[in-house]
Amino acid sequence: MASDKQTPPIDNSMSDLNLHEELPDLDDLDLDDLTDDIEFEAEQSDVSNVSLLKSIPVDITVEVARKTLILDELLNLKAGSVVMLEKHEGDPVDIKINGTAFGTGEIVSKNGQYGVRLLSIIKKPSK
Repeated sequence: MASDKQTPPIDNSMSDLNLHEELPDLDDLDLDDLTDDIEFEAEQSDVSNVSLLKSIPVDITVEVARKTLILDELLNLKAGSVVMLEKHEGDPVDIKINGTAFGTGEIVSKNGQYGVRLLSIIKKPSK
């Protein structure tokens, strides 16, 4: 269905805009002072960005072991069942930060609470 409304013609002339009067004269600008201000602001911004990054929470996971069960074994589990792991007391455990390997540690107990003592940190791969 066609519309009965007429679209007004578009005036393609730019004579009404008069852009040349609104632009500053580039010869009047002091660019040396401008770059000093930008560098100073960037340094301040870097400091605040580092502070911001330091306050981001990360998840630390201590992976003691993994175990694969067949479905029948899983279905037979009930309260009180023990799933034996292939780690022994004193064996190192894997530490992950946000799911990425970070290092190894050992489980410690202090005042009835468990923790992990950091034994080694995985070095970043060289590029």
